[in-house]
Amino acid sequence: MQFNRGMLIMKKLLMVLLCVAALIMSGCGDKFAKEKEEITKVEKAAMAMQLPVLVKPDDGKQPRPTKEEKAQYQAGLGKLIATEKKMLAEMQKSDAQIKALIAKAADESEKKDLLAFKDKVRRERIGFVKKISQSRLSGDTFIVGVGSTWQEVEMVYGKPISTGKKLLGSKVYKYEGLKFEDHIGGGVPALAILKKWVSRTVQSVSVTDSGITSDAGIRIGMTRNEVHKILKSKYVNKTNNPARNELKIDRFNKKEDFDSISRFAMKDTGPYNMFLEFKNGILIRYFVAPN
Repeated sequence: MQFNRGMLIMKKLLMVLLCVAALIMSGCGDKFAKEKEEITKVEKAAMAMQLPVLVKPDDGKQPRPTKEEKAQYQAGLGKLIATEKKMLAEMQKSDAQIKALIAKAADESEKKDLLAFKDKVRRERIGFVKKISQSRLSGDTFIVGVGSTWQEVEMVYGKPISTGKKLLGSKVYKYEGLKFEDHIGGGVPALAILKKWVSRTVQSVSVTDSGITSDAGIRIGMTRNEVHKILKSKYVNKTNNPARNELKIDRFNKKEDFDSISRFAMKDTGPYNMFLEFKNGILIRYFVAPN
């Protein structure tokens, strides 16, 4: 009788252990599961907001875009930015919640799990930003780049470390080894124009951090030959000039420490200018910028 009673206890104990294991495997053992689910819902709702479909006018093609087409694009861009501001506000709330959860982690295992969740949220945002901005980007990109809105930059990289000095007619977002900029251009505008100017999209990007790889595959620390090989393999001629079918790289000065490329485009980007700074044949700075 005692033997049978012992077997019965063992069976019950085994069933309890199996139930606990099932709870853990199903995510019920995660004390932050409810918060994660709520954050995931907020993120999905934000990315489900209705956005206008934009087709950026291409000045490099004939016939040239009309004033009406350009005006229509700018109007659509305004609507896009207005909606993206709402999206970004929701995403920033999610970031604050995730930060608070990480602070509550009881041990390294919980912290590691929450950091993995944070990375998952960022990867989903990156996929979303790539999808909505693909037709607006130019030159080489860093997930975002020339043509991205400032909201899209923050969706991918978060709030900037610095915005530099506040100057009329200029906007800057600085991250570790990565800088996005926009300037009013057009010579020296009148003060009244400068005061009214509002930046909407990124005009140039510069990189100095070897931990950042561009979408073309360029990374600080590469040799000049490695850089040239990659750029030539990614280059696509998107002009009406057949002479541009082969990528042309110019030396910027007599010291031969700068290379420049005009009208560089990849499969999914429009033509733009790029500048590469080398020291002893090694890339130390990379610009995607206007002349």
